[in-house]
Amino acid sequence: MRISRKGKTGCALVLAALVGLTGVSMQQTYAADGIDVNKNDCSITVSVSIGKGGDTHGNDKYVEDFNEMNIHIDLYRVADVDVTGQKYISIAPFENVNLTDISSATTADEWLAKAAEASKEENLEKATPVNAVTASGEAKFENLTPGMYLVVPQETFNTDYTVKYTFTPYLTALPGNEYALTGAGSDEWIYDTEIGLKPEAEPQFGKLNIRKRLQNYNDTLGQTTFVFQAEAVDEAGELLYDAENKPVYSEVVSTTHAGLAEETVTLEHIPAGVTVRVTEVYSGASYEGVGDTVQEVLIWSDAAEGQTVNGQTIETAEVSFENRYDGGNRGGYGVTNEFTNGNAGWEWTSGPAQED
Repeated sequence: MRISRKGKTGCALVLAALVGLTGVSMQQTYAADGIDVNKNDCSITVSVSIGKGGDTHGNDKYVEDFNEMNIHIDLYRVADVDVTGQKYISIAPFENVNLTDISSATTADEWLAKAAEASKEENLEKATPVNAVTASGEAKFENLTPGMYLVVPQETFNTDYTVKYTFTPYLTALPGNEYALTGAGSDEWIYDTEIGLKPEAEPQFGKLNIRKRLQNYNDTLGQTTFVFQAEAVDEAGELLYDAENKPVYSEVVSTTHAGLAEETVTLEHIPAGVTVRVTEVYSGASYEGVGDTVQEVLIWSDAAEGQTVNGQTIETAEVSFENRYDGGNRGGYGVTNEFTNGNAGWEWTSGPAQED
């Protein structure tokens, strides 16, 4: 699991210009020869990088994910095209998508709106897609005929479930031409085109169960409380900070016991992929720790639970602590949590609220 590689936030990532959108209007003006509308061996390649020399359009940190992920992509043919490349006629079940008004004045937002209309569930339920799955960041659709196509990549988690990628459906014209895509070069029709994915990255979160067990219990002293500090740490065991120099995760929780029954406290919304160090910072009045009072655990996302990753079936992260009565006569339970914001982040500065 890799957290340091992805200081990720949910943001839109455009790996390519809207090639399927801007290309259409330019085709109408600059293509010299007619389209072979009967051609049936065209292709569309959906790729992580579509530029020469592996250009990833400034999104290099996501390429590793896309090269490892298997992204299911559905491709729908939504319109015929005439020989001039100037007229698209929607076909069933996409007749509600108006492509007759496209022109050089059609904006990117208008194209996205048309793609959203085409990708409505009632349309897709009636249509039969061509399917492909990416391998090494690429999927290829072959034996296609000229027309307008709707590209619908399905939401996908990266291999360690720390990020969920969702994709904007979009329309792309086949064939295209170099001039339409770049504004320069040849206007010959290209029947084997390559387009890029346009995803949004959503960081994932997970839970941590802290379990506390007592070997023995002094009924005379009554209830007792134990306090735990949970902090995200790096591989060297140092506190982990984000780009704004704030702790990636820091929390203080407690368990209160009125007998030998095991108590569990669950911490939620912890960034998936981080290692959390849990320290028992207060061991209860007249009780002492048994075994490790500091433990570290890797946090898996909620989405990973029940999945198999590298041969391991993923479960909620968990640490367990054990204490025993030390023979003392101090009783007490409950804590008052007070926090100060220092250079090292938020620090817990309280102690037991009640002791006898």
